[in-house]
Amino acid sequence: MKPDDCIPIPVYKAYDAIEKEPNLLYVVAIDYTIVESINTHLIPLFDDNEAIVWRIINDYSGTRIRDAEDKFVYEMTTRHWDSIRDEFANPEFHLISAMKSIRILQKKPKRTPGIGLRAWGTGASAEVNVHISIAEETKHWSEIFERISKNGLADIIGAINRKKTEVVYDPEI
Repeated sequence: MKPDDCIPIPVYKAYDAIEKEPNLLYVVAIDYTIVESINTHLIPLFDDNEAIVWRIINDYSGTRIRDAEDKFVYEMTTRHWDSIRDEFANPEFHLISAMKSIRILQKKPKRTPGIGLRAWGTGASAEVNVHISIAEETKHWSEIFERISKNGLADIIGAINRKKTEVVYDPEI
């Protein structure tokens, strides 16, 4: 897959979702210029202390860094939203259901690095993700919005739960 046509969905999250919320849709904002936009529009708004925290969060890792990142991003976007809204408020949204993510995993296991790779569990520290093609396997938000407006939410729930008959291997031995 081409890097600009790929999003990762964590497998454990998708499985958990279909058990608890089988109709869950992942909404993914596709913005390949976000780092440039952050550097251009957000970082110059930081005061000295915020700039220090930003550098620490980006330069270090550890068990609590993710929580610190989430809190920092929330606080900074809340504090500076009026100054950055026009630069960040209109990303392109794509949707895929947790159910479809798992189906892609089942049909195309090679899209999930770690499955079938020798010695994966001996030193890997990353999540196992199923890689999704944005162009071929997601829907644009505008298409989903139009379907909901025209046919109601039941149409989308029906699309998530669509079934088809397939001939599959079912080895006895």
